[in-house]
Amino acid sequence: MKKIGILIMAVLPLLGCQTTGPKAYTGNAQSIAATNSKSCNFDQITGKAYLIAPDFKEYVTNSFFYDSEKEKVWQLDKGNYSSLTSQRFKIVETGVVTQEDVKSRQPYLSKYRYSEDDIKGIPYVRDKAFSSKLVTEDCSTYYLSGGTIVKSLLSSIVNADGTKINEDDVLAFYGSEPLATKSMDAVIEYDRFEKRLKVKTPYYDDMLIRGSINAKDQSISLVQLYIDLTFFDKWGFISNAIDTDGVSHEVVKISTDTDCSNSDMFGCKLTETVGVTISEEFLNKHRDGFELKLFGTKEQIVKVTGYMVEGFLSGMRKAKEQLKSGDFGV
Repeated sequence: MKKIGILIMAVLPLLGCQTTGPKAYTGNAQSIAATNSKSCNFDQITGKAYLIAPDFKEYVTNSFFYDSEKEKVWQLDKGNYSSLTSQRFKIVETGVVTQEDVKSRQPYLSKYRYSEDDIKGIPYVRDKAFSSKLVTEDCSTYYLSGGTIVKSLLSSIVNADGTKINEDDVLAFYGSEPLATKSMDAVIEYDRFEKRLKVKTPYYDDMLIRGSINAKDQSISLVQLYIDLTFFDKWGFISNAIDTDGVSHEVVKISTDTDCSNSDMFGCKLTETVGVTISEEFLNKHRDGFELKLFGTKEQIVKVTGYMVEGFLSGMRKAKEQLKSGDFGV
């Protein structure tokens, strides 16, 4: 009897960490008939209906959970996701702060809290410490984790008719609360030793555009895409760049960095910082943004947003105006 008692006492704390499954959606007096009858008038809830993509049902716990008062790690029991994986669902609330989000806001996790996302061509800084609340046809409530990236959303969710969702849907799932538009206004600085005006956009998505103008003859001496390229286990030895018109661009090696803190899982994180020579003419031709294929022993395709291009070109125009007026600092 003593052994049984000890066993029960040991199991109770574990049971306390478990949840019984998704709660019923209550909405408001206008949206429900009776909570006990599990009738939430799903079709009358405002918004589009969606489905979990067939190929993602097996991995549903990667992006979703059902108890807002417990951390996601305690909600990996797939049996509690049958409503979500088999029924239509709608977004009923965004900007929700769940217990998972409270954990994500701890100071020691601050460097992981924000991500940079290009959605519909607009650069955003996204706060991942927000969740979105969903309701299924049988009134079960679930939550979309704020850590779910754009690419994953586009592949894990489909429209009710099975077609792919688009980036307007992505914006709907995130809501406005986590999203802040990233300014691409360039910084202009005068180097009194080199006698140059230097123009540089903010660093975004591991890259920036920079350039310089000679203060004496107002000639442009540099326009360059400065970019960090990440590889794992083996270096990319990037030495070539080509645009979508088939034109090659000079690649300058700037620096390298090695991070082996998680090497047991992924191998060492290897960062190659390079500069790709472009021109003001090229940027004027590609105001909506452009893509480059960078390659060596490995390759990567990088996409530069039109907002960054416009930010740099605007900075160059202002720098030229400063040079003409002579008011560019000493």
